[in-house]
Amino acid sequence: MKKIVTLTYPHEFIANTHILFLNDTDVIAFDLGQKNDTFKRYLAKHQLNLVAVFLTHGHFDHIQGLNYLDGNYPIYLYKNEVKFLKDPFLNCSRFIDGQEDVIVNCEVIPIEDGDILSIDNVQIKVIHTPFHTSGSCCFLINEEQLISGDVLFKNTIGRSDLPTSSPRTIKSSLYKLKSLINKYPNLPIYPGHGENTNLRDEIEHNENLKNV
Repeated sequence: MKKIVTLTYPHEFIANTHILFLNDTDVIAFDLGQKNDTFKRYLAKHQLNLVAVFLTHGHFDHIQGLNYLDGNYPIYLYKNEVKFLKDPFLNCSRFIDGQEDVIVNCEVIPIEDGDILSIDNVQIKVIHTPFHTSGSCCFLINEEQLISGDVLFKNTIGRSDLPTSSPRTIKSSLYKLKSLINKYPNLPIYPGHGENTNLRDEIEHNENLKNV
């Protein structure tokens, strides 16, 4: 199982950034919501080489950190979410008091449900799980670890009352994740906010998963 380090920002409205280590120096980042260059400085401090970025969806607290990075690496985002990068209404930065409109000018590679991206010795499968946004997705890493974004948290799930949210697809999206228990009974889960968890605990204690 690959090493994952989680950067959390409990006192700020910023998503967790999960850093997947391909080896001692090369890393993949999942979600970059930092308001400044803290992530860039983290990479420099630990002498890490960023080789790719995966975004679970296009809300500002998951994407705005892209504006503080420089480098030549692919950025992957579900195809429905590409328009969020330049639309403060869709990325919800327009709705937060004291938050400047977020516009991200990076080029991204659109991905789709079922895509499998191979980077070095890691395979990352795209699982489309819409309801928080129309293009929200989770990433299954080497069939061993799951990045869940704002779809599934410890003991709860993401909200479904934002632009492009779809309450009617909550059950079908959660069922996709619950069904993983049959093949991956001890699957660790790395959510967009809050503590990391695992699929077995969520099925036992998360009322939202119990009821699908």
